[in-house]
Amino acid sequence: MTAVDILPVLVADVLLGGLFLLGGLAKAKDFAGFTGTLAAYMLVPEALLVPAAAAIVAVELAAGAAAIAAVAIGSQAAMGAIAALLLVYAAAMAINIMRGRTHIDCGCLGFGTSRASLGWELVARNMLLAAVALAAAALPVAPRALGAIDAISGIGAIVAFALLYFGFGHFTAVRLQEKAVLK
Repeated sequence: MTAVDILPVLVADVLLGGLFLLGGLAKAKDFAGFTGTLAAYMLVPEALLVPAAAAIVAVELAAGAAAIAAVAIGSQAAMGAIAALLLVYAAAMAINIMRGRTHIDCGCLGFGTSRASLGWELVARNMLLAAVALAAAALPVAPRALGAIDAISGIGAIVAFALLYFGFGHFTAVRLQEKAVLK
């Protein structure tokens, strides 16, 4: 198998690691709100809600930090954990969508006032991000010395993809809220 260039892998590390760090911090900051969101999914027994919520926050923070640290140490194990989390989140969303429970908050990041309710586009987004994380974790990487143009390209890619992610999140939240009002 041909090795992939290290730069896209580093961009994925920073993007997904940053996403999970921000998500874990948001959940920790509003732990009661996150526990309520987890309860709304109706997938965890009530007696286990607080420990499950704490475990999710801890795993998100650890995986996010480890993915960003991978930039320096070259290990991609954290991306496997991130992929697993994204697939579990996609499955939880899909189960509730199939139950007709699209009104609940996705629990994704918790930033701002526009929180996304569940929709298939969020499931697809998580599956796509999981595929990126799995590719970063599984594909062999061709290490090389990085130069100034790589730094500029990498930073540009990180900014562009972060803006796309948050723009998609805002668009989806607004669109799903409008759809709920029309029902």
